[in-house]
Amino acid sequence: MHPISQPLTVFLIGVTGDLSKKKILKALFELYKKHILESNFTLVGIARKKFSQEEFLEFVRLTIDLEEGNSDWQDFSKSLYYISGDVSDQNTFTEINKFHANRKNCGNHLWYVATLPNLYTKVVKNIRLEKLEDSSCGWTKLLLEKPFGTDLESSKKLNAELLQTFREDQIYRIDHFLAKETVQNLLAFRFANGLFESMWNAKHVEHVQITATETIGIGERASFYDQTGATRDYFQNHVLQMLATTLMEEPERLSAEAVRTKRRQLLSNLRIAKKNGRPQVFFGQYESGTVNDSPAAGYKQEKNIPGDTTTETALAVECAVDSKRWHGVPIYLRHGKRMRQAVSEISIVFKEPKNQMFSELGGKQPPNILTLRIQPSEGIIFRFNVKKPGLKLDLQTVPMQFCYNSNPNSELVEAYEKLLYDAISGDPMFFPESSGIEESWKFVEPLLQLLKEPTFVPEPYAAGTWGPPSFDQLMSKGRTWIEPNPDLCPIIYTKIN
Repeated sequence: MHPISQPLTVFLIGVTGDLSKKKILKALFELYKKHILESNFTLVGIARKKFSQEEFLEFVRLTIDLEEGNSDWQDFSKSLYYISGDVSDQNTFTEINKFHANRKNCGNHLWYVATLPNLYTKVVKNIRLEKLEDSSCGWTKLLLEKPFGTDLESSKKLNAELLQTFREDQIYRIDHFLAKETVQNLLAFRFANGLFESMWNAKHVEHVQITATETIGIGERASFYDQTGATRDYFQNHVLQMLATTLMEEPERLSAEAVRTKRRQLLSNLRIAKKNGRPQVFFGQYESGTVNDSPAAGYKQEKNIPGDTTTETALAVECAVDSKRWHGVPIYLRHGKRMRQAVSEISIVFKEPKNQMFSELGGKQPPNILTLRIQPSEGIIFRFNVKKPGLKLDLQTVPMQFCYNSNPNSELVEAYEKLLYDAISGDPMFFPESSGIEESWKFVEPLLQLLKEPTFVPEPYAAGTWGPPSFDQLMSKGRTWIEPNPDLCPIIYTKIN
């Protein structure tokens, strides 16, 4: 990453919110500490909270966990300012306009909207009313957090409203999973290695699995999550973007437009598998159990969750891609909260060889499996069969692995650092565009219809398990879910976001 030399002002709306505290402020500080953001950088934090300038500085310092005498903090703090106000009120943006004009900061502007999704359109409208959507001496961009709507119709409506103020090339929509190192490494690993690209098709692949699970519950997000559920909150964006990046066709060139087009095309060809006319999807809701040796309450016992809720906290889906490359290859996806492990992995299961000369040894010959672990402890793991050491001819499966956390030359960049840098630098490759988001909503629409059925009730599962029994029943022809192995690229158990 190269230094950002032009003057830059970041307007961070929702600066006191959970995401800002966990990710954004720390990412901005890291970019500043690495001299990627220079002294001509300015951060204007905006939120309802009544802060003086001194109180805001103390809030930021404690958030990024620094000592008062830290030299990097002393320099960084000179770039920080705060404006208190209701972002749904135009008067707040009048104050922002006055403040910025008085400082006579000519340069580039980045509006980072990290607030509740139902405020997005109000924020953008107020930016337009105050004529803040363009800079007279630089560019202006809008950075938005997911979710982008709650279904296909609302997603289209949101996009139409955004385009009343900003051009499409000014809008950067965040799905931070696309900034994960292993997801981005998919492009290099697959297309730069003829061995794997030549086998990345129905002729050689038996099936594909994606597991994206969390051990955490809903935390302080009760009101949001109970209205949203696992399908909208996580599956529609994170899981489908990982899938699209894994299975897309090769882009004609290494450009944002080409890569985004191939991701969108993959999503447009994705369909839900059916068996006897029924979509192959199952939903679950966690009950009390044990997670990481600690007791965990059930979803209905969480604070501010109604006792009669039918919100799903997990789902498993079988789907397929209507394309020549992936014809006949089943794809299994699962996601859930309060599961046994917090892990996100993509596994490509290759077909067994026709030569079954080792079948007389007893048992079924294990398939070769390529696993790309997205988080935690990022890495690439390939399982293959070799002769077991000893006098007897027998087989054993062994892993060959590349683990970022054990490679001294691997300097992982935190996802939000990468996203901020790319947005500022003008590289939208790992930001989903509006048309791609709409394709993912089209795929999810049948799932949302199932959730609306009057008789719908999610299947219960104990916290600390891999979900309800139906998730295992989804697999067919002797297939089973690949349980993540914590001994491969050893997993350090931390909270996954």
